[in-house]
Amino acid sequence: MRHAAATKPSGPRRGAGGPMGLSCLVRWRILRLCGILAAVLGASPARAEPARITHVERYASEKAARIVLHVSRPVIFKPGLLDASSGSSDRLHVDVADTVYSGSHSFELKGLVERIRFLRMDSAQRITLDLSERGRQAVFYLPDPFRIIIDVSRGERPMPTQARGRVVQRLALDPGHGGSDSGATGQSGLREKDIVLDIAHRAAPLLARELGIATLLTRDGDTRVPLEERVARANAFGADLFISIHCNADPSRSARGVMSFVLDGSHEHAASSILERENASENADAAELRRFIGQFDDQGLVQGSTIFAQLLQRAALASLAAGYPRAVDGGVHGAGFYVLAGARMPAVLFETSFVSNVLEEQHLATVRYRQKLADAIVNAVRAYRDGYPNRSP
Repeated sequence: MRHAAATKPSGPRRGAGGPMGLSCLVRWRILRLCGILAAVLGASPARAEPARITHVERYASEKAARIVLHVSRPVIFKPGLLDASSGSSDRLHVDVADTVYSGSHSFELKGLVERIRFLRMDSAQRITLDLSERGRQAVFYLPDPFRIIIDVSRGERPMPTQARGRVVQRLALDPGHGGSDSGATGQSGLREKDIVLDIAHRAAPLLARELGIATLLTRDGDTRVPLEERVARANAFGADLFISIHCNADPSRSARGVMSFVLDGSHEHAASSILERENASENADAAELRRFIGQFDDQGLVQGSTIFAQLLQRAALASLAAGYPRAVDGGVHGAGFYVLAGARMPAVLFETSFVSNVLEEQHLATVRYRQKLADAIVNAVRAYRDGYPNRSP
């Protein structure tokens, strides 16, 4: 998700065809399907209608910005630089092929991105970002529904280190769901959105008081924050760690345990039911999720995220051992959770326990259990900052 200064113009990228474009095999299958449908209907294959950019979301700050383009179907897009030959990098653009847009063609913003403009380029729509200073751009997609995410940030953000350990000065806690989105609900009516907000409220003051860490809550009350906005807030805050807090659920109601996830395709994938719930999606197609994860190749961030997830698992099991000896270690997994996409810092999704399990729902309903989970977050951050294990991310 991140490269030096500003990304160089690259080849076409597409939601349904992987990070570097639509493969010949996929093109052949699409064309073949069109031919089959035309034969059935007794008509010649017709050119598909252009996709539509239906909505534009804008999250701007002095340090970073995120632009979200909602598109009616998967399309090819190509990021690049304007005036690159002169060495200027204060104007970035993304060309979205075979797409139409009928909304406002100019948005004035404040901070790093001063203005967004929509220009027609033959059959493509060009989105141009005027920056107040040199910046770097990362462009990727979320598959279901299809969205193109344009992230812009100030320069290259280093991974700061100190004599021993890692620098963690700012941290973003992300209580999942909220507002009209209750998340998973237990048999007694216990709601995920209420549990995770309470855990975050318990962890935040401890992080400040015990570790001196400034903490941002992506939501501080019962409000719904879009998945795309959560990491955008963390990036703008300049967070050194991002922790998205959730409760797990399983239709069998027998599943138990504490689990942690990172955005990575090299680990075992999460169950489709978890991905559908946390991604607010009804389609957890494995092949599409692999293509989605394949866009992100920053192994330094993957390694840092995995190290922190392992520390979080150890801290959670240690915290729960006194009083809850039957706690289950669900392990660290890699999966395509949208909420982690685009994070400029190590990022983990923490599934605290299964609210769908009767025993764990009873535990989650208690102040004592939630406090132990909050303590686990603080202890994991302390261990990560202190350099455990003894190797750099």
